[in-house]
Amino acid sequence: MPPPSPRQRGAGRLAAALVAVEALVITGLAVFYLVELALGEGQDLMIVIMSVVTMVVFIIGLAYTALGLWRRHPRSQAPAIAFNFLMVPLGIALFPLAPWWLAGTVLVLGVATVVAAFLMGRLEDRDQPAPA
Repeated sequence: MPPPSPRQRGAGRLAAALVAVEALVITGLAVFYLVELALGEGQDLMIVIMSVVTMVVFIIGLAYTALGLWRRHPRSQAPAIAFNFLMVPLGIALFPLAPWWLAGTVLVLGVATVVAAFLMGRLEDRDQPAPA
């Protein structure tokens, strides 16, 4: 398998950085939920705890995916693309509910990450021998 072109390597680095940003944003939301809980502003203890646990699962998954994209691991593209395909309808749905810049940012982030993950080219599994 030939080495990745500079464009493919750059697209992979961009995809990894965008997925890492998503993990950081979700981390910030989880911390916000915990601070709200500590201040007594949380609505229901169990809802807050389950929301934070769900966010932690996504944080771990996205961080691992970002690392895989950075290292060009073949199993990292699918979760990055799947998560960010879900960001597109979320961004569209946010337009009537949130400020336009927030909805637009979610939409652009999802589309840009999917495009960057596709542009990094097909990643081959390192464990399989190259075809003869």
